[in-house]
Amino acid sequence: MKQKTVLLATAALLLLIFASATLIYKRSQAAAAVQLAAQHSTHLVRSHSPTLGAEDATVLIVEFFDPACGTCQAFHVPLQHLIQKHPGKLKLVLRWAPFQVGSEQIVALLEAARRQDKLWPVLDVLMETQDDWKPQHAAELDLAWKHLAGLGLDLERLRRDMADPEIAARIKQDEDDAAQLKVDTTPTFYVNGKPLPGFGFSVLKQTVEAALHGS
Repeated sequence: MKQKTVLLATAALLLLIFASATLIYKRSQAAAAVQLAAQHSTHLVRSHSPTLGAEDATVLIVEFFDPACGTCQAFHVPLQHLIQKHPGKLKLVLRWAPFQVGSEQIVALLEAARRQDKLWPVLDVLMETQDDWKPQHAAELDLAWKHLAGLGLDLERLRRDMADPEIAARIKQDEDDAAQLKVDTTPTFYVNGKPLPGFGFSVLKQTVEAALHGS
């Protein structure tokens, strides 16, 4: 009986040590991310970055975004609703992080649509139809193309613009900035220059609302 009690106590102690070590590691990782963001603040926002919301907003949300990312898709509509809930107070900056297979072509499509002032309508449609144009976990441009009908796009111009070296350079700049900030998953968010303290839309919402209230 004593031996069993000792074993149980030892197991409980080991679990406690493991939990404590995990907590310390997560806190150190979070602190390192904050420090990294402060050191590389110039890599957070570029003049070419697409934006949504008020230009003079008090809260700036930067999202490293992959249009072929399922979690980015899941966050897309709730994030728009959050911005609409606080008119004039929130600004979203999109940074491209095409980590998924084939995603870079979708980003080029979005940048080309942006030249026709259609980035956000095209992005909305692509998020609604992501399951169709991303079979087998890889983005397929040909499957995405059919969903652009009815958006008033000049499709011939769109194809030409997608091949413009300037668009490729913008994507490369975003990828380089992501690397500098050690962003390797999407979506990755920063609120007023600081990374989120955890992951999930509820964490993003709480962080934004705290920023709005100045806490």
